[in-house]
Amino acid sequence: MATTPMCTEWQFSGNEAAKEAAAAALGAYTSKLMALCDPNGKPILPPSNKAVETSNSAEKAVVKVILSGTGNAYAPSIGLPLAKSAVAEYLNRDLPKKLTAADVFMTVGCKRAIDLAVDILAKPKANVLLPRPGFPWDVVRCIYKKLEVRYYDFIPEQNFEIDFESVKKVTDKNTFAIFIINPHNPNGNTYSEAHLKQLAELAKELSIMVVSDEVFRWTVFGNNPFVPMGKFSSIVPVVTLGSLSKGWNVPGWRTGWLALHDLDGVFRNTKILQAANEFLQINAKPPTVIQAAMPDILERTPKHFFHERGSFLKHKVDIGYSKVKHIPGLTCYMKPEACTFLWTKLDISCFADIEDDQDFCRKLAMEENLVVLPGIAFRQKNWLRHSIDMETQTVEDAFERLKSFCERHSAERGASLKNVNGVN
Repeated sequence: MATTPMCTEWQFSGNEAAKEAAAAALGAYTSKLMALCDPNGKPILPPSNKAVETSNSAEKAVVKVILSGTGNAYAPSIGLPLAKSAVAEYLNRDLPKKLTAADVFMTVGCKRAIDLAVDILAKPKANVLLPRPGFPWDVVRCIYKKLEVRYYDFIPEQNFEIDFESVKKVTDKNTFAIFIINPHNPNGNTYSEAHLKQLAELAKELSIMVVSDEVFRWTVFGNNPFVPMGKFSSIVPVVTLGSLSKGWNVPGWRTGWLALHDLDGVFRNTKILQAANEFLQINAKPPTVIQAAMPDILERTPKHFFHERGSFLKHKVDIGYSKVKHIPGLTCYMKPEACTFLWTKLDISCFADIEDDQDFCRKLAMEENLVVLPGIAFRQKNWLRHSIDMETQTVEDAFERLKSFCERHSAERGASLKNVNGVN
């Protein structure tokens, strides 16, 4: 006869400090939707196993470092000096006020650059202004650090310019920074120089700094050119974040940076520079191999690589944007000028059996094997983010599936079915 084992009260348990933050991560939404797809059905879109091509020059630069052995050792916590110098020189091409290597800190991708920005700036009772919609990792890190998050909004009818009145309304004496994304994910717009100058002047008026996530700067394909926020560091202190991931198509290389565009020694006097050095002492470092290759990657990648990438994305945006016009219940306020997505507003009243954006995405995944992210993942309910970074035929297939789904669940179709069945 089996005996029941004695219950031992172990003196350990899992730490749930990251539970709430993890639930807000983009990966949590994606994983749940992917799990609803049928692996034995039609191909799941977007493809998760797509081989991504990067610049041949970048690949050669990494191979050169591997063969020479110059990337085999540990790197300093703040980054290899030659990598820091290479990033500073590259960013200086567009800046009137030049950076030095000491102003640049190498990080494990742009996510870690966001982490670092929050870590070095957070203090008791402080709050930070984040965009709504915006990249969820900003929110994730702030939740984890117990930092109060306040949101500012955009004006969709004005190409998603920042609503400065919404910024003023949520700012108080404990606000220390406004985070922006330029080019913006998921809106897909690129801010004009005039708009960024207005932002700098407002931030100065409010005595807060600007933290600008510029990871998509190499994906611009619209008529509005990219302008770095650091150009206005003579007005307000600016922190810019970047990485190789989006421009070079190498998110797996996990190499990014944080740059401090100081204003009259503000960062040094407020110990921001010191804090950046200290936090990097206790955090992971990006691969030395990639850092050692940075000078060649940044200097030798030909312009036509980015032009071809931009043309590819523009073509896919043109396809998606034209198809969305004929899909009931979805509105795309502007054709994206950058990034790899379409951002559409979902009109729930157009559907017979859809409760909200999350319900829409769950049913879409189950019925069409198509993963579209709900706006709530970006802190804006009843919007949708559609990936367009796929081959032409795949993009067309994705939007055809989307159209079929919307027509199948439309309120008009539901009403006509009721009439056919004699139900009022």
